[in-house]
Amino acid sequence: MAIEHRVREALDAYVARVRHDLDAHVRGLTSDLARLIGEQKDQWHRELDRAVADARAESERVFRARIEGIRDELTREMETRLGRERAEMQGRIAGMQEKLAETSGKQTIRNSRVDTVERLLGAVRRIDEAGNLSGILEALARGASAETSRVAILLVDGDTFRIWGHFGFAPGAGPSPMPIGASGTLAAAVALHQTSFVPPLIEGREYAVPAFMRVPVGHTGLVVPLAVGGEVVAVLYADDVARSTEQEDAPVWTEEVELLARHAALRLENVTSVRTVEVLTHPD
Repeated sequence: MAIEHRVREALDAYVARVRHDLDAHVRGLTSDLARLIGEQKDQWHRELDRAVADARAESERVFRARIEGIRDELTREMETRLGRERAEMQGRIAGMQEKLAETSGKQTIRNSRVDTVERLLGAVRRIDEAGNLSGILEALARGASAETSRVAILLVDGDTFRIWGHFGFAPGAGPSPMPIGASGTLAAAVALHQTSFVPPLIEGREYAVPAFMRVPVGHTGLVVPLAVGGEVVAVLYADDVARSTEQEDAPVWTEEVELLARHAALRLENVTSVRTVEVLTHPD
């Protein structure tokens, strides 16, 4: 019995050592496995981060290339439109010069019209040279005010007109902020995208028009919408109230002012399109 007891004790001790060794080995393997898994996860994260960064860089490259293409396309389109408009304007101005040369025998009248043509060309150049929206409106307002007596530019702000500026009005007689519906002529110009003439005041009739748009009989008032991207963003108001009724040249100055307004609208659209693309291309 003593021998069996010692053998059993020896076996139990051996099994205990083996179990202890196995537990230690398993713990070591578990630790190594956890470390390997952690390293693999880190590698996976690094590879995923690289893949995401590469995909983002490629997307940004494709996006910027597309935006650059759109900007070039818009620039070419607007340059083409401006070129056509400029050519048409110069053709009409040349036609005016030819008519004057054919029909006018008075040197003073001819000189006056030549001066008008030179003013128009100068105004067109200043509109083209303006690099921002305010500069374009400034060039338009000054160019139009050189052709007639009173000019105002009204900006469309929702259902309201805000006043950008005016020339030629007596102190306190200029326009002030108003609803678009305050004048049917203004509202029609905005809604229809068409030039409108202001009906003259006739004694005995009541007209719901702003005070600055009250044009006596024998004079002409004009409203020209400025559209950008299919939306009217401003209107140009002009009249010849301060002119003598004996001049009888309303068809001439209204045509000149409308030409300048159309050219300014194209230039506004060009600058707005380019600025929008630049913001998309360089968001920072």
